[in-house]
Amino acid sequence: MALIHSRLCGPRTASLKVDKKGVILALVHVDDMCIAAKSQELIDQIKKAIGGLFKVRDLGEIKVFLGMEVGRRENGDITLSQAGYVERIMNVNGLGSVKPRGLPIAVGTRVTPATEDAAELLGDPTPYRALVGELNYLAVSTRPDLAFALSVLSRFMAKPTKAAMGMAKGVLRYVAGTRNLGLVFRRRPEEDIDGYSDSDWAGDLDTRRSTTGYVFRINGTAISWSSQLQRTVAASSVEAEYQALSGAVREALWLSKLCDDLEVVASPMRIQVDSQGAMNLGNNPVTSSR
Repeated sequence: MALIHSRLCGPRTASLKVDKKGVILALVHVDDMCIAAKSQELIDQIKKAIGGLFKVRDLGEIKVFLGMEVGRRENGDITLSQAGYVERIMNVNGLGSVKPRGLPIAVGTRVTPATEDAAELLGDPTPYRALVGELNYLAVSTRPDLAFALSVLSRFMAKPTKAAMGMAKGVLRYVAGTRNLGLVFRRRPEEDIDGYSDSDWAGDLDTRRSTTGYVFRINGTAISWSSQLQRTVAASSVEAEYQALSGAVREALWLSKLCDDLEVVASPMRIQVDSQGAMNLGNNPVTSSR
């Protein structure tokens, strides 16, 4: 087997290994493993091989893996959700019966960094960091709708403020009302993968950096997404959109290679962007001092 994928998922790291000869996929995290192959015979072979080296417990067809619940519908669709995980973090934070709200973060919400006034800071930052970590695992696993909110909350990990804690609990209230949301993967003869790229401009009040956002879908279901501050300050909205598009293209190249490794037949990837200037710059890059 060859290691082809290792990505940090919040507090967990999972590795995907591929045996090209028999097209066996093994997803491994510490002592947890799930295996997929084109036939039951191949799965039995690798189970036997691993069992000959380690003491293993076979739990049968996958239902839960790393807090993610896997379901199968009669039409062949596969669902991925984390309702049980949400229930646990709600109870841990004492919000089991909290009133839900409609959005993770209200439109136009701005939270500025703490000043020298100690009254704005949390006395103990540990609860805030723990809550953001728990929510982040949702955001990177099955909930792309939380990506932007967690990008904002993560900016206060060093010095959490009371306002940031209020925002984090607001996100938890949103999660409470949408705990059953998840991803639905549909089988198609040829996989259709498309992507969307966008950015704001100088949205971070502290650094004036812009936020890159992109999402890629397979047959209409999100498979890869990101929302994070750009590394440099963009001099214009076109430059901010171009940086976001650049990040999306790099992800598309990575996904294309992954599809080849998994022997997934996919159509050419389309990336949608809503900036004519960024599209023109991408099609006809010009040399400048920047």
